[in-house]
Amino acid sequence: MAGSDNPMGISAVEAVDLEVKKRQGPSLSIGCAVDGSQMSDRAMAAALCLFNNRRGDKFTVLHISDSTKTYLSKHLQPAHLKNYYVDMAHGARVKSEWLCREKEEGRSTCECLTRLADKLGADLLVLGSWGRKGEKLDMLGTVSDFSLRQSHCSICIVRSTGASIGAITGGGGGGTGVVQRPAKYLFATDCSHAAHLAFCFLVNYMYRPSDTVHVVMVTANDGVEERKSLEQYRDYIRKRKLNGETHVKCIDRLVSTVPEGIVDAVAEYGCDVLVVGISGYGRKKLGSVSHDLSTRASCTTIIIKDSRDVVNNRYNSMGMMTLAGEVATSPA
Repeated sequence: MAGSDNPMGISAVEAVDLEVKKRQGPSLSIGCAVDGSQMSDRAMAAALCLFNNRRGDKFTVLHISDSTKTYLSKHLQPAHLKNYYVDMAHGARVKSEWLCREKEEGRSTCECLTRLADKLGADLLVLGSWGRKGEKLDMLGTVSDFSLRQSHCSICIVRSTGASIGAITGGGGGGTGVVQRPAKYLFATDCSHAAHLAFCFLVNYMYRPSDTVHVVMVTANDGVEERKSLEQYRDYIRKRKLNGETHVKCIDRLVSTVPEGIVDAVAEYGCDVLVVGISGYGRKKLGSVSHDLSTRASCTTIIIKDSRDVVNNRYNSMGMMTLAGEVATSPA
């Protein structure tokens, strides 16, 4: 369905597709955060599977060191981690760069990581949850939620509780192999510009021929208008011969929420990666995407952002105030 305000007579998704390709260019800059934990290995496997050498992607391994932690064993020290993860990338035939910075006083590790990724100009930051702290990693806490949301780059959170895009074989480092697995993406949309942008980013830069994409719209209405809205996604998928389907999932607001409906859809359609778009940073897109979905979903979760929206007037005038209020009022 073509947008009436579009002089080219193409759908909103098609128009955003042109916008994404023009702005992003042919390649991605991928950063993967590591700390020597098993989850870092899983994050590396996922990040390496998203890397595409043919289009000229750049791959950087990121580490935040903390000199105050003198109790860490030798294999968790930066020098060892550099050799281990660079060798792991080499084993997957990926040329990688190593970037290590000392943790800044007064900032969380997550905040330091997102700031480092922004300075690098990364398009996608991949990190594992739960890290070395077990299930109490502060990345998903209130302050870290703030730093994730203000980050310019998109975020891929690889879960300990879900399947990954890639698997690791071998003994680690140079002896490690990365096996790609077909991914089953569930893309949750509200048909906003941010959602269209995230969808186009997903299918152009992450989707592989063996993958599948289920586009889902969760609503408390009867679903009639939502099915019409999804026609543009259906047409896009058909024209490009992608493996994908569109679905409308109706919920009862008295017993469920939109985020709960999205998480339920992940299991219902047998997906292992949840993808959402976020924009505005002070708004509650898709039922507070960065809080509800990034903490509620047990599968790998990718939050795709419009980086321009971070620094525009909407963020400076609305988002910062809203987020400051959330940080001040949220329970510890």
